Amino acid sequence: MKVKNFKISPEFYDLQVDWDKRLKKEKDFFSRIFEENDIENVLDVGCGTGHHAQLFSGYAKKVVAIDPSGETIDYAEKNVIKSPNVTLIKEGFAGLDKIPYGQFDLITSLGNTLPILGNRMKVKQALKKIRKKLSGNGLAIVQFLNFNAGVLEENRFYNPKVFKKDGKTYIFIKHFEYGKIKTRMDFIITVIYKNKVEDFFINSSYLCTLKANLFLKMAKNSGFKKIELLGPGGKGVFNGKRDISLYALLYR
Repeated sequence: MKVKNFKISPEFYDLQVDWDKRLKKEKDFFSRIFEENDIENVLDVGCGTGHHAQLFSGYAKKVVAIDPSGETIDYAEKNVIKSPNVTLIKEGFAGLDKIPYGQFDLITSLGNTLPILGNRMKVKQALKKIRKKLSGNGLAIVQFLNFNAGVLEENRFYNPKVFKKDGKTYIFIKHFEYGKIKTRMDFIITVIYKNKVEDFFINSSYLCTLKANLFLKMAKNSGFKKIELLGPGGKGVFNGKRDISLYALLYR
């Protein structure tokens, strides 16, 4: 059995996420966000395969979704995005100030997009760019892991996801290794063919260990006037000793 770096294709990424379940869990939260705020246009940063952008298209007049991966943008365009009011652009935080269409009423950055930047300096820069890109009464929503050491240790392995493709079975496991400055995230995939293990892949990335208190300090220093932390699914106040992830609402 061999261990090697493995580039996770957008298709594989989509297969290991139960999007129907996730979007159903988040629907009430996002519905409330759009109902309580005057939101006409949305910028989704790190849109991935585009499922949230497609969801937002039912609420807003204009949705711009960006991702630094051209392959992912192409996949989203061909397989996920159905609404004509969604524009896909290959870009990341580095080029956020170059995105056209002016300022946005809502900017989202979901699924650990911010910690994936890798270090605190880049996170600080991203937060400042997000605020600058918001309209006068704009709102930003950032979602990421709860980097509390105890919570992360308790949830270091996610439950395996199993899916089939081209006659092969893929077992997908996500693992986290906590670090004070950077946390390692491993995607582990075992490939089974004809009841035998055919291959084994590991793809590792390092996330900025973005603890809630550190994030709050960064967001305040970036100029956000009001910050609200919510738990998984945007339901209830964030509990730092229990919740596996959080949603930060940042008011310009």
